[in-house]
Amino acid sequence: MKVSVYLHTILAQQTPEGEVRRLELEMPPDSSMADLLQLLQTPLRGDQIMLVANGVMVDESYLLQDGDRVNLMPAISGG
Repeated sequence: MKVSVYLHTILAQQTPEGEVRRLELEMPPDSSMADLLQLLQTPLRGDQIMLVANGVMVDESYLLQDGDRVNLMPAISGG
């Protein structure tokens, strides 16, 4: 299944081509948000990240669905 992942602030990934803030990932069926975090190897623990799927806050047990739009952002980001 395909999911779109948007990485905010310090969660953006640095690559030789520059900063990556959006990923299109192919995840196995029955993958959870925890599986996604493990795959991405984020620098923050799950309780330090706001997990949003399709505009709704979820937790690590949320089962991803094909076509989900996931936003990952630090739980506290100043501005």
